[in-house]
Amino acid sequence: MVKETKKRLDEVPSQRPSVISAPTPVIADAPAITDVPRPHAAPSPLVEPQAAPAAPRSAGVRRAVWVGLAAGVVLAVAAGGSVYAAEQRAQQAETEALAAGSRVDEHVLAAARDAVAERSTDVVVAQAAYTGSRAAATSTAQAAVDHANATLAAVPNAGEAPRAALAGASGAVGAALTAPDVSMRSLRSLVAGVAAPEKAAVDAQAAWQAAENARIAAEQAAAAAAAQAAAARSTAKAPARSTATRSTTQKSTSGSAPVASSGATIPSGGKVCSGSGGSGAGESSVSAIGSAINSYRASLGLSQLLVSRSGSLVSHSITMANAGGIWHSGGDNIVACVSNGSASSMVSAWSRSAGHDAQMRRTDVSSMSVGGASLGGWLFGAVKFS
Repeated sequence: MVKETKKRLDEVPSQRPSVISAPTPVIADAPAITDVPRPHAAPSPLVEPQAAPAAPRSAGVRRAVWVGLAAGVVLAVAAGGSVYAAEQRAQQAETEALAAGSRVDEHVLAAARDAVAERSTDVVVAQAAYTGSRAAATSTAQAAVDHANATLAAVPNAGEAPRAALAGASGAVGAALTAPDVSMRSLRSLVAGVAAPEKAAVDAQAAWQAAENARIAAEQAAAAAAAQAAAARSTAKAPARSTATRSTTQKSTSGSAPVASSGATIPSGGKVCSGSGGSGAGESSVSAIGSAINSYRASLGLSQLLVSRSGSLVSHSITMANAGGIWHSGGDNIVACVSNGSASSMVSAWSRSAGHDAQMRRTDVSSMSVGGASLGGWLFGAVKFS
């Protein structure tokens, strides 16, 4: 650009000012006048010629001016170019800064999304773990309730206080299972509270059973001693010529227990079943007696009981059938004899006795052990509820 400006300056024609020469004044010849004094003539005006600038110096000045202008233009252009370049660099830097900011924003946003996703995953994992723990705690609590209920059914003679404590602890767990907002910690605490009353009820039932076994043993020993004494007295008083046996029982004048002709005796306090007795009694179907009791309970809206055969009660029933009477062995709750051999008739007879009927109506039991025997059309039975 400097070269172009210089070229243009060189092409400008050099204009040198022409030298202005002062005109020579023309004076006309005046007529000659004699003896007339000539006035003092005014001096002729002198015109000083203008000094013409030296051509070389004027051209140098103009060239310097043009060079200065060109330099200014160059500097201006250069300055403008510098400004433009600076603006371009600034714009480029701003663009790069925006791009860098965008990349940072994208990174931050991606990191935020990753954090949210990670938190979401943690929440899902935590929720799954909580659900599993809750299900396990609920299952354990339900098992504790079922076990406590089974224990209650197995300890009917533990006493009111131990049974009530166990029922209360089991009921608290059952109520917590149906509550929507109970915590797992509370549920576990309630489950742990069942163990102590359950053990107390089991121990109380064991103590009762031990006492009952001792009582039964004492009664059996007493019954055996009484039977031996009665047999001895009967043998001593019997006529020597009598060799026949009778199918009915007799009562001694001394007030001893009735004696059956088969040799089986009815202990003191027993009841004679008139017309029964002898020998050869056999086991009767225990299921018939159990079914008849359950049918009676069903008619009252009570739950059905599990029926099981008891060998000891079968043996006791056979002994009663041969003796022709009934009495408690200590291992039963109710005994009976009926002449028509019908289990339903036996249950009807029990229902007409308040004490026997209360036993058949019990709601604190879940099973019954049954023994039965028959002889000569008679049915003898013994039942233990538990």
